[in-house]
Amino acid sequence: MPVGGKTPEKQYRNFIIFAVLLVLLLSLAGFFFVSSGDYVIVTNIWQLLKGAWWIIFPIPVWYTFRFLWTEYTEFDFAVKQQHILLEVKPPADTEKSPKIMEQLFAGIHDYSTSNKFEIYCGWRPMQNKYSFEIVSLGGKVHFFVRCPKAARDNVEAQIYAQYPDAEIFEVDDYTKKIPKLLPNKDWDVWGSTLALVDNDAVPIRTYRDFKEDITGTMIDPLSSLIEVMSKVKPDQYMWFQINITPLKESEWQPQSKAFVEKLIGKAEEKKMNILEKGFKFFSQLLTNVFRGIFSPELDLGPIEKSVEKIKFNINELTPGDQERLKAIQQNMGKPAYATSMRYVYVGKREGFNKPLSVAGFWGAIKQFADPNLNSLYPDPNTKTFANYYFTEPRLRYRQRKIVQDYRDRAFQGTQFVFNIEELATVFHFPDMSVKTPALGKVESKKGDAPANLPTIAG
Repeated sequence: MPVGGKTPEKQYRNFIIFAVLLVLLLSLAGFFFVSSGDYVIVTNIWQLLKGAWWIIFPIPVWYTFRFLWTEYTEFDFAVKQQHILLEVKPPADTEKSPKIMEQLFAGIHDYSTSNKFEIYCGWRPMQNKYSFEIVSLGGKVHFFVRCPKAARDNVEAQIYAQYPDAEIFEVDDYTKKIPKLLPNKDWDVWGSTLALVDNDAVPIRTYRDFKEDITGTMIDPLSSLIEVMSKVKPDQYMWFQINITPLKESEWQPQSKAFVEKLIGKAEEKKMNILEKGFKFFSQLLTNVFRGIFSPELDLGPIEKSVEKIKFNINELTPGDQERLKAIQQNMGKPAYATSMRYVYVGKREGFNKPLSVAGFWGAIKQFADPNLNSLYPDPNTKTFANYYFTEPRLRYRQRKIVQDYRDRAFQGTQFVFNIEELATVFHFPDMSVKTPALGKVESKKGDAPANLPTIAG
């Protein structure tokens, strides 16, 4: 999956659909007009299609079949995974840095390589998908992890390794506690997916940057978000979802390296497909033939002039670009995930607090922004807002879609690449030294019985 999460099938989907519709339209036009002798152009096209259909049709049909079959195998595989939802209660005395959450994300980065035969047979068409969720249910803040049932032992082992006193329970899906059809006359919805302002290669502000200048102590980057969620009233729900699936280096690092080369001003070598390579070969061949005829010296080499390699000196960059370059290089040194984030606020209409749900949440998310690096913002294509025309039906459609996508933990739409440090910044168990009564946590430690405890025989 390339940066941005777009597969080749999805990139060409619109082109394929357009090509198929165009061929069908021309075929129908030819069928109706060829007998009349009119519309000479359409008649000629129809004759061409009749004689060359076996060349024209297989290409769009094959790509359409390939796209639909891949979509089906991925959906079928996801259904058979039997995902479960785990609630994690962190220990009350947690005062650890988000850095240890990096180890958890590294531990579940179980990328498995599938060959094309396995993909098209549906045996292993995609990687494991996980969902990490911070949720306020009527003002009570909870942490959830949704994972494939087969991956449960590994997920629990990674959590216990970093938080030995945490408690983990399998629970029912909390999204089923509200009406299925939203919005309605009693319930309202606001939500959006999250997107990155800049290229995936540029990191956001991570927990390493949340330090006080005087004391040097770290400020928990999630403290503001937890505080906002604790203000939610009964019959109001605030959901924040982070969907991830592991990426191998070849799926995202080439794009990051290309962005670095663009940043330092190095000429990017354009990759050509097979048609472009063929055209280039024949054009060079014909050019050299004519040059051999009309010029005294025969030159069979390529006509392009060699491009002198640009010597790069980091001191030639501005201080801001130097900082960006350093951050990008550090960002590329850790495992990464294809990531999608989604935020939904659901509540009864009489107590629906839109200023809290919008301004409060996005104010907390802005903490992860760095003017010189990257930041998260609400994707205008999914935000529950409509203007100009058909506002009511468009708004209702967006509201219902964002809720349904959240319930399905749908891994579609806006996607980007986050490494384990960035993920640990936006999802970790907060510093429990900051007292937050609304946060669900283990109130007391569990320990073994003393070794010298007397026993009663009998």
